Amino acid sequence: MRAPCVVILGLGRGVGLASARRFAESGWSVMIVDKDRKQLARAQDDLGELAHVLHEDQATKLGLKNALSGTLEQFDGVDVVLQIPPVPEPASLLDIKVEDIESGLSVSAKSAVMAGQIFGTEMVREIREHELATERPPYPKSFIYLLGRSALSAEAGSPAQTVMHGAVHSVMKTLAVELAPWSIRSNAVVATRGNSTEKEDWLKRRTPLGRSARAQEIADAAFFLASPQASYINGHTLVLDGGRSALTGMMKDRDPSALL
Repeated sequence: MRAPCVVILGLGRGVGLASARRFAESGWSVMIVDKDRKQLARAQDDLGELAHVLHEDQATKLGLKNALSGTLEQFDGVDVVLQIPPVPEPASLLDIKVEDIESGLSVSAKSAVMAGQIFGTEMVREIREHELATERPPYPKSFIYLLGRSALSAEAGSPAQTVMHGAVHSVMKTLAVELAPWSIRSNAVVATRGNSTEKEDWLKRRTPLGRSARAQEIADAAFFLASPQASYINGHTLVLDGGRSALTGMMKDRDPSALL
């Protein structure tokens, strides 16, 4: 029986690499697909033989078809598709061009839908093949999306990301329903991503844990959603925000030692 296989569509800003390592070190076959040659070269240097990389545009139908063909040629199956949509540059609503939002929305939503169609069809084929042979599929199959917190709530100064990631989040819920008859799940990890504001006071005061989610924490969450332990989790959004969604207002200044 082959090892379970994950296809990572887009490396993102560090979280794709962390996810690839998390899956690979747990015995998974890993295929990384990205149109950025520099990103792929860095991933290959970092991961070595732990993962395979494929230079394709993960936002186009041709690129996704080639990604599937390359994965099947290398690993003979696919169990999990981990998709990381790009994060557009910040720009206020008054400054951004409508054409840019329209273009970004079209690319992000279409690529998520196309990935669901192309890889979902292959997953269903493999499931049916095992049914005919009266065998169980080697591993639970699912789609997982790694999104910014703006997928659920608007982020000031980044309307494009809110619209784009929100659209992908809607695709996640659609696939959760459409592919459920074949026991193919679809879930998302929404996280407060680390950035240059990591040490700024406003972030600490708005987040009970006082920091953004780390790439390794996001990778661990994705790995859990892909595992048999999450076999009944479908259409769910796992939110990693350090408690921000439970907080109304700002955290008060406090001395942690006072609790001891």
